[in-house]
Amino acid sequence: MATPLATTADVEARLGRALDPDEVPVAEAALKAASAKVRFYGLPWPNPETAPDIATTTVLDVVERKMRNPEGFRSEAEGGYQYARPASDPTGTDLKPSEIKMLQAAAGVSGLYSVPIASLGGEL
Repeated sequence: MATPLATTADVEARLGRALDPDEVPVAEAALKAASAKVRFYGLPWPNPETAPDIATTTVLDVVERKMRNPEGFRSEAEGGYQYARPASDPTGTDLKPSEIKMLQAAAGVSGLYSVPIASLGGEL
């Protein structure tokens, strides 16, 4: 498996606190999963140092969501307090459609393309 595109130190900086010892394996697994998905939608980016900033940022966005909501709850309520996340919000290490589009743009794989076909009168 390729090296994750971010580190647990990056996750701690994003969260603004140190990870508890029991959170470290969760963060490491989320970093691996998020990096794999970012590479799937973008490019292989084998070296995290040369990956585009959007790839690293997306990995950290995904891991932050996972760390802040590890169980993937959509809503919670206690007494008069109630909170609900939109059904469209991803859970776990899933990527948002907007994140996928940015990764594809960074990889140069987005948009429509026209390919001329000689047998149909196109020029090659």
